[in-house]
Amino acid sequence: MIKIFQKYNKWLGVIFALIILSYVFSGIILNHRETLSFIDVNRKLLPKEYRCQNWNNDAVKSTLKISPDSILVYRNIGIWLTDSSYTDFKNFSTGFPKVIDNRKVFQMFRTTGNTLLAGTFSGLYTTHILPWRFHSHNGS
Repeated sequence: MIKIFQKYNKWLGVIFALIILSYVFSGIILNHRETLSFIDVNRKLLPKEYRCQNWNNDAVKSTLKISPDSILVYRNIGIWLTDSSYTDFKNFSTGFPKVIDNRKVFQMFRTTGNTLLAGTFSGLYTTHILPWRFHSHNGS
């Protein structure tokens, strides 16, 4: 009985070590998002539920009206400029880092001087309504 246990003990140890290492690596990845934020996974490689289609999966947090016929829509996939009937969308995220995780906009404000402030996962960005290229205020 001891010889059987010794034979299989080694393989059980290898299997459990691999399982524990997978937990360790996934924990490191989840807890160091900023360090690994340069890695961008194409959404086509992800399961269908994670693809952005028709503003699904919490893609929209809120809107900000910047003129009678222009509205900014923002959240997980950046900022989009649309008309008052929400029919035509243009990307308004020029100046943000290219990786989608850094384009998550949590809040936007418009100041009295027509400056837009966008608080994102990667920092604070500002722009004037025209021309609209966001600039970082987080030291990068």
